[in-house]
Amino acid sequence: MAKKVTASNMPNSVFIENAEILGRLIKAKRTELGIKLADCAALCGIGINTLSRIENGNANCTLAAVFSVLNGLGIKLTSKELTTAANSSSAERKWV
Repeated sequence: MAKKVTASNMPNSVFIENAEILGRLIKAKRTELGIKLADCAALCGIGINTLSRIENGNANCTLAAVFSVLNGLGIKLTSKELTTAANSSSAERKWV
């Protein structure tokens, strides 16, 4: 019988301030989707050990690996600064 994926809790933080919070967010999303660690690693094109290190908050993982996981799980990182700049740019274009 297949082992069921147990959902993890989302981090109790508004900001992603460190690798640990990002890892908890990734694990919570993966388990919410019911995806096993090995399946997620294969989906994202990374090794199981790499995904495990990311989920455990290891800060020595590459950004490429982290973004592979974020994209694979449909997690989008946003920035207030980028959103503000994009809105400002589009507002300026409307008035030209």
